[in-house]
Amino acid sequence: MQESTNRPRPEIAPAEQPLGITPRAARSAWILAEPRGTPAEPAPALPATDCSLSSLVGELVDQVDAADPSQAGHAVRVAALATMLGSSIGMDAPELRQLRIGALLHDVGKILVPAAILQKVSPLTTSEASAIRRHTVYGGSILRKIPVLAFAAPVARWHHERWDGLGYPDGLVGNSIPLHARIVAVADALDAMTSVRAYRPAISLEQAFEELESQSGAQFDPLIVAAVGPLVGGDGFRDSWESITNHIVSLPAAA
Repeated sequence: MQESTNRPRPEIAPAEQPLGITPRAARSAWILAEPRGTPAEPAPALPATDCSLSSLVGELVDQVDAADPSQAGHAVRVAALATMLGSSIGMDAPELRQLRIGALLHDVGKILVPAAILQKVSPLTTSEASAIRRHTVYGGSILRKIPVLAFAAPVARWHHERWDGLGYPDGLVGNSIPLHARIVAVADALDAMTSVRAYRPAISLEQAFEELESQSGAQFDPLIVAAVGPLVGGDGFRDSWESITNHIVSLPAAA
């Protein structure tokens, strides 16, 4: 989830056919745009198969969790949900594997953000919010410099872009945002909203889906939000999500 200086709750707007969920009145904007830079060239997709890669991914995830212990496990839950979403839109096994690794490493740039800022409970200052948003740039740069993980750099850099172009760090619009980054953006938001944070309580899965639907076509890719609906509306979604999360934890990170 992107951070603002006063950590506002997401905007709610009427949504069409929200799986039996009653729309609510619009609130203040969820996302504040950050000054934009020039998009970096996407890194080429490279195969990743060896055990040393698995160890590297696991170590990086552990470092992110250590930087902000209150959010430990977030990356693995996002990877599980992203995998479910990717599968639901027809991705094959090799692409799902790359999506999963990209999701596991989407916040890797946070290891370069001061822990005092990441763990701050009170409202962020403008400079602190900007420092947190820089994790996207840091993450893309870190992964581009690691050849076996370069394929994951676009997710790290662009998972906070918005479908309407008002995201950060580069203000990409619509399909110019890589598909894996668009999927991770939705998975990231859903997990963040349904998880307890030091500065706010969790909301229900149904409320979180309302939030996603209200931002479909604005913050999020409508295709990906539409793919969430059948998952959330199906029996046993939470159990399936937790099962895949536990499966990812129990396997080598790159398996």
